[in-house]
Amino acid sequence: MPDLQFNESMVVDKQPDTFPIVRYIQATGSQREIGRKLAQIARDRYGIKLAKNPSPDFGIAHYAYLKKNYPGLLERARGVMDVYGLKEDDPTIDATVLNYGMMDFGCSMAYFPGALTANGHVMSVRNMDNGLGSLSEWMGRPRQTGEKDVYQEVYVFKTVPTDGYASLFLSVIDLLGGSADGMNEHGLSIYVLTERGAPMNLVKPSGNREVGLSCLQILRMVLETCRNCAEARVALLTNKIYYVNKGAHYLVGDAQGNSFIFEIDQLDGQAYIQDGNGKTQILTNNTIWKMPPLDKLPATFEDVYDPMNRYRILHQEFNQAGKVKYSEEDMSASIEKVFPRKPTAALGGAALELRPLWSVIYDMTSLTMKARFWLKDSGRDSSGNPGLVMSKWFDFSLR
Repeated sequence: MPDLQFNESMVVDKQPDTFPIVRYIQATGSQREIGRKLAQIARDRYGIKLAKNPSPDFGIAHYAYLKKNYPGLLERARGVMDVYGLKEDDPTIDATVLNYGMMDFGCSMAYFPGALTANGHVMSVRNMDNGLGSLSEWMGRPRQTGEKDVYQEVYVFKTVPTDGYASLFLSVIDLLGGSADGMNEHGLSIYVLTERGAPMNLVKPSGNREVGLSCLQILRMVLETCRNCAEARVALLTNKIYYVNKGAHYLVGDAQGNSFIFEIDQLDGQAYIQDGNGKTQILTNNTIWKMPPLDKLPATFEDVYDPMNRYRILHQEFNQAGKVKYSEEDMSASIEKVFPRKPTAALGGAALELRPLWSVIYDMTSLTMKARFWLKDSGRDSSGNPGLVMSKWFDFSLR
């Protein structure tokens, strides 16, 4: 087994007047070696303590599930146990997550088959919108001394495991097994967005009471084990997915121009798959399978960040009369029109001040990704909307 090759570099460093810290991690080696290194970062940089299972039964069942369904994550978890001085597969501890953030975000995105892009490549564009503030502030308390904003630290990952497909992805919550969007060496891409249709009483507060994969871990599982949309459909339908803090839904697209939206009705567990059929697919935070037709939507929305309002805006942007081919510049300019600029309660909870934590364009044909990050606000327009200062575009590649 080759030794671990691991490199971490700074993409965007924190400045006195800017928001994010963005790091780029490249890791090649066995899953266990990768897990060890990430556990060291989690322990030393964030002081993360592993969650305890309610009883050993949960741990035994969880590790048995992973052994059968996602052995790559089980091996990374074993690397975590090595670092924390635990016996292999200790059932009293949940070593499958290294959470350093929380999950409460809104997003907007679109997927384009190659026939609809200017360069003929299969592409996607996605905003990851984050709530500002520290955990204390989110809970209605004053910010504590030295407390960071919840989504301040972003990781770009390029992983090349010896027993899984190479992947390029972005993460802001879980170092070990989760991601928000990504693409693998076969040009398969997957994206998770908050779905506000899940009743809050059916959303679990912690994964250590669940046996399966979290709504973030399923992305990594798909990226490391699936080559195309057909295989991804099977993976999503046959795995148990649990939701943490918010409901979630997915858009999956491959390098051949196939795509689909995957949702689960949290009341009866029924899965709904909306096929792209070679057209542009758009996803925000409304439930697609029960969304009314566009011509039945209200003429105006009081909250401009309402998911259905953003869906309609992007549908209009990417289905312009007479325009067939969309360039990266078109995608970037259009997705900016749904940047969050005002406090909103449109995600089903308390009003949040949101900003576009990142905007990313994946090219599934060239296996490249470009991303930019929100740095700070600059001034206000006549309507009180802030000017958003974004970083330059940074380029990453799987080749």
